[in-house]
Amino acid sequence: MLILLVLFILFPAVIFFLVSNTINAIIVSYCLAVLLFIFIRRSNRKEIVLLDTTVINDDRIIDFINSNVYQQFLLPRFVIREIENKIDGLKDKHLEENLEKIKQNKKVKVLYRNYYKIKSSDFKIVKLAKSLNAKIVTVNFSLNKMSVLEGVKVIDLNDMYERLKPTILPGHKITIFLVKEGRDKNQAIGFLDDGTTVVAENGKNFVGKRVNLKITSMLHSSDNKMLFGKIPNEDILEGKL
Repeated sequence: MLILLVLFILFPAVIFFLVSNTINAIIVSYCLAVLLFIFIRRSNRKEIVLLDTTVINDDRIIDFINSNVYQQFLLPRFVIREIENKIDGLKDKHLEENLEKIKQNKKVKVLYRNYYKIKSSDFKIVKLAKSLNAKIVTVNFSLNKMSVLEGVKVIDLNDMYERLKPTILPGHKITIFLVKEGRDKNQAIGFLDDGTTVVAENGKNFVGKRVNLKITSMLHSSDNKMLFGKIPNEDILEGKL
């Protein structure tokens, strides 16, 4: 309200009395006021992010919402309805709990807008995103591609977390819990949080313990990554294990 008062009353009055006492001056000042108002509204507008059905069952979405990267999340009612149908059919308690957590989050608002003539929820959310100039957060590959073709910006949760994953290179030290013996002599196996297999070359005697490991090499395959390392001799000698 204060912005409107300044732009459309005080600003034209100042132009009229201090610059030029003419009608043209008032017209120009009102035009400038409109442009300034539009600029201020756009600069203060928060980016809107729409939640699709696939992220509701992904535990990472709660952390993403709370990360303060974006401030305004919308959960369409048609997405909720589709999730509720899945819960009823599959009796999925985890999905139900996630949905409730998201609905109760203060940064998430339920949007009661539907496109009844459109059957697919993917087509609905793309149309909704275009109308609101919003982004869509998803882990659905097909929805991602369709959104891009329609000119809608997408936040792919999988891609984002993959890029944020810390890179571990030979020479780095990590702490790992060794869960079992390896195939070769003296080896022990552990796993990172993302499922990456870690082989401790001299870890057989430390299975069931958390150890410091210095990475010596990496092995990449089409669907997996393995890290190889050794427990530093000084850790063994100093009895840190």
